[in-house]
Amino acid sequence: MTIDEFSNWLSDTAPSRFIQTTDGIIPALQTVHILCVATLFASALVVSLRVLGGGLRSEAPAAVARRFIPPIWACLAVLLSTGLPLIVAEPARTLGNPSFTVKLVAIGLAVALPLLPETFAPRESSRGNPGAWRRILASPPLRMAVVAIFGLEAAVGSITGFIKDGLIARALA
Repeated sequence: MTIDEFSNWLSDTAPSRFIQTTDGIIPALQTVHILCVATLFASALVVSLRVLGGGLRSEAPAAVARRFIPPIWACLAVLLSTGLPLIVAEPARTLGNPSFTVKLVAIGLAVALPLLPETFAPRESSRGNPGAWRRILASPPLRMAVVAIFGLEAAVGSITGFIKDGLIARALA
């Protein structure tokens, strides 16, 4: 089954038709989705800037992460809970869109990286220099920065998709 065939099948299901035909559901879902993208973007930007030596210098990077990583996780949960109904309602608009694929990959990496066990961290060995990813995974601040960067990528991908689809222009009109 191709993406187009799956999209056509999904758009003909009862849940899809319900979402498509009920006044206000799609705009409400999109509004919450866009607000969470903005919150995700801002939170990820603050964490990234602090971990990389900028912004909020009065606070330690770990303190900034403790403050801003929970909103990132909360936004990811809300994005999932609003995004799935949007996909069900309009599968052709999202499933075949390359920016949507980039967004999902970035979100997947952002979710997976902090969940990786510490066993992936480099150990003292006779080889000397561990690989770049092992060095990143060994350092909690760098791991947080990578999560924040992927969060930013996901947010930028979402915003790009919204602009491409004209959602922002329609919302402001």
